[in-house]
Amino acid sequence: MEKMSRLSPQQRADLVAYLDGELDDVTLKNIEQTLAKSPAARHDVEMLVRTWDLLDELGRPSATEEFTARTLSNIQAEEQRAPWYRGSWIQVMYSDRARRGAILAGWAAGLAFVAAAGFLLTSRWIPSESRILVEELPVIENLDMYANAGSVEFLRALHSEVGSFDDQLESERK
Repeated sequence: MEKMSRLSPQQRADLVAYLDGELDDVTLKNIEQTLAKSPAARHDVEMLVRTWDLLDELGRPSATEEFTARTLSNIQAEEQRAPWYRGSWIQVMYSDRARRGAILAGWAAGLAFVAAAGFLLTSRWIPSESRILVEELPVIENLDMYANAGSVEFLRALHSEVGSFDDQLESERK
């Protein structure tokens, strides 16, 4: 038994032109060969013909002369009305290229602002190791002397009698 061939999507798209007699010779011959070989394809065409016949049975709506005249006058009035922005700088501002550029510039500025704010906030809130070392530099420089001191009470008593180590170092250097 021969395999039934159906209409291809392209042939199905050309069916209305086929029924109206508007196809070129090559396409017309191709569709007719398919219809001659396939009862399923002939059924599809017959259903389309019946659909068109049923559509012809429906009444056609018609517009009144008043509706037609009013619609045409509205169209003419709309064509004659000049746009409110004609000839001003706003016309340039509303062009597609300018609008896209403004949107891109807005996004770039927003991203730059968010990046700067994020950097500043994190640099203030999250302590870095180097900042802690710089703040504690006097203690680190004199760590050997503190280790020999023994206890904190001794250092407090020494400070009250002598003053700070910085003052002692200054006097020794002179």
